[in-house]
Amino acid sequence: MRLVEGFLSARAVGTPGCVGRTADAASTIANVKLALIKGQTKANAEAFLSKLPLVGWDAIHGLAGINDAGASAVVSLCGAKGIDVAATANLPIALSIVEDAGQMDMILFVHNAHLWWNIDPLVIQAVWNTRDKFKANGNMLLLLVALGEKIPAELNNDLLLLEEPLPTRADIKQIIRTTYAYAKHKLPADDILNQAADALVGIAFFPAEQAVAMELDMETGKLNIKGLWARKKDIISATAGLSFYDGIETLADAGGLDNIKNYCTRLMKGKRGANIILRLDEIEKAFQGSQTDSSGVKGDMLGNFLSWVEDKRVICMLFLGVPGASKSWFIYCLGGHFGKPVLNFDIAGMQDSLVGNSGKNLRTAEATVEAISDGQIILMATANSLKGLPAELISRFEKGGIFFFDSPTAEERAEILKLKIARYKLLDSQIGDVPDMEGWTGREIDSMCDKADMLDVTLLEAGQYVVPLTKSHAEDMIALRESASERYLSASKPGLYKFARPVKVHTPTITVPGRKMREPEVKPDPKAN
Repeated sequence: MRLVEGFLSARAVGTPGCVGRTADAASTIANVKLALIKGQTKANAEAFLSKLPLVGWDAIHGLAGINDAGASAVVSLCGAKGIDVAATANLPIALSIVEDAGQMDMILFVHNAHLWWNIDPLVIQAVWNTRDKFKANGNMLLLLVALGEKIPAELNNDLLLLEEPLPTRADIKQIIRTTYAYAKHKLPADDILNQAADALVGIAFFPAEQAVAMELDMETGKLNIKGLWARKKDIISATAGLSFYDGIETLADAGGLDNIKNYCTRLMKGKRGANIILRLDEIEKAFQGSQTDSSGVKGDMLGNFLSWVEDKRVICMLFLGVPGASKSWFIYCLGGHFGKPVLNFDIAGMQDSLVGNSGKNLRTAEATVEAISDGQIILMATANSLKGLPAELISRFEKGGIFFFDSPTAEERAEILKLKIARYKLLDSQIGDVPDMEGWTGREIDSMCDKADMLDVTLLEAGQYVVPLTKSHAEDMIALRESASERYLSASKPGLYKFARPVKVHTPTITVPGRKMREPEVKPDPKAN
C-alpha cells in the first residue's frame, strides 16, 4: 500500500502503528505533513498543525519535536516521568515514555527502526506496548525503515505495512521546476524536462535534488542530461546486485541470430515494449540448489523472485545455449538499438549469509527497477544448462519464450568475422586466408581477431591459438544440443531448434596392397539448425 494514502486511511480509522518503507525518511515526513493539511486554507493549516504534536526520534537526538506542539509534548512527557530528554536516545526508553501520552493526537516518526529491532528485543516489546494505549488515545506510531525491510514476526499482526515509492517522472519534473525557480532561470523546454525525468527516475528525492542542482549551469541555465545519467548510474550501482551496462552497441553489431532479432524487435515496438531490460546472467548458477540449500537463503530469494515477476507482469525470456554464442552480447545490442538501459541483475551479488538481508537486497533492487521502468520490464536470463533449475522457475519464461543459441552457421560466421575485423581494425595484410571455423562461436571468432591484433599476426596464425568448445568439450556440447532439440525455439531460424547427433557412416572399400583403407565419413544431419 502506498505510504501517504495508506497513512491517512489508517489515521482515519484509529490504526495505532504503521511501518513505512522509504528511501528518504525526511521526504516521507514532509509528504505526510502536506497530506494532513491538503485542501485547507493557509490559516486553517497553520492552526491545525499548531495543535497537532509531531514528534521524531533518532538515535542521536532521541525524542524531538518536529513542530512547536511536538516539542511541548516531549518536554511534558519526559517531565512527567522524571527522565532527562537525552536519555530518550535509547529507543525502548523513548517508547516507554510516549506510550502514556494520553489523548494528545500525537504522531511519532521513528527513524531507522529496522536497525534496532534486529538487535534489541526490548524494541519489539516496547513497540507492542504502544499498540492498545495509542489506539485508545488517538496517537500514532510510524516506524520508518529502509526499502525491502520486513516487519518482525512478533509484530506482523500489530503494524500496517506501507511503502513510499521512489519519485515518479512527474515528481522529478517538479524538482527541476523548483530548482530552476530558485536559480531564477527560465524553465527548459518540455523535451529537456522529459529527458531529465528519464535520467533521474528511480532514485530518491534527495539525491535527485542534488543531481539537478549539481548539473544545472547557474550562468546559462543549461541542464547537463549526460551528467544526470552518470549520477544516476553511480547511485543505482551502489544498490547490491544492480549495475548499468554502458556500451553503445546496436543490433547491427550482432551477427546472425535473425529469428531472435525479429522477435525482440517486434516485442520492443509492441504495446508492452520495455523501458528497461534486465540481464540475469547464468541463471542456473544463481538459483541452482535452491531446494536443497540448508540456510534457506536461495529458497527465500527464489520465492520472492517468482512472486515479483508474476505480480509485476515482468516479461521473462530465457536464452539457453552454447557458451560464447552471443547470448549476453545480443541483450546489450538490443538495449543499445532501442536506446533503453540494460541493467545487470546479479542475484549472487544480492545474497548474504543471513536470509533476511538477502531478501531485503532483492526487494530493494526490485523496487528500484520498478521505479526506473514505470512497470514496463523485460527480463532476459542466460543459461548454459537448465539442470537443477526448478520447474516453477522455468515456467516463468514460457510467456516471453525460451530460445536456444547454437554455434553460428557458415553464413553467420562470415558476418561475425566481418564485424570483428572492423572492431579490431585489422589490416588487409592480416586478413588473407582464415582457418576452418566450423563449430566456432562468436566469442571464439572474437578471440581470434583479438589475438591477431595483440600479436600482430594474420588470422590464420591467430586461429592456431583458439580451441573451440565444440572440440575441447565435444560430448558436453552435443548433450546440450540434444537436450534442447525440438523443445525450445531457435535463435537463428524460425521455429523449433533441431539437432541430431552426427553419425559415423562406414564406407566399405576394397583393400588394395600399398594403400590405406578410407577413413569413415562423418555426415551431419542436413535438417539440423
